[in-house]
Amino acid sequence: MAAMDFSAENGWRECLMRWLVQILHDLYRCANYRHATAWDVTLEDLQQLPAASTGRALAVFLQQHGFALMPKFESHDLFHVLLGYGVTVVDEVRMQCCLAGSGRRTAPTLVVIAVGLVFYPEYSRDFWRHYQRGKSMVNFAGWDFKVMLLEPMAALLARIHNNGSQQ
Repeated sequence: MAAMDFSAENGWRECLMRWLVQILHDLYRCANYRHATAWDVTLEDLQQLPAASTGRALAVFLQQHGFALMPKFESHDLFHVLLGYGVTVVDEVRMQCCLAGSGRRTAPTLVVIAVGLVFYPEYSRDFWRHYQRGKSMVNFAGWDFKVMLLEPMAALLARIHNNGSQQ
């Protein structure tokens, strides 16, 4: 999972959100990912994939932000890549709103949105816009993205945005 960038933001809201995200991450890992299977893919593996592939795009994202793949959370980082969201606190809430709009209704997703609305009420219309963006997409949160790493990024984006068939 991508760590959020707090370097440009140092207010109390960001510090509190950092703490809450860490707690949520730990709870989510224990509750939902006990039986999940890690992709067993390294950054080096992703870097060897074709330039236009989804896996290579993920590698570029990880490198740009100095992140490593976290086992069992690989798809979260890929959501950032597929949806084009950064790693600030507000970007994370925007991404979760988009995911909720596309049909993802997990407890952590809803908690991040709720906490984001409480701590960032000035972004409520913006968050709604990102929720609506997700409504225009297919529900892809349950897809097995590991098998799609070789797929061209453009083709995968077209499937997400055009109600294409899922894998």
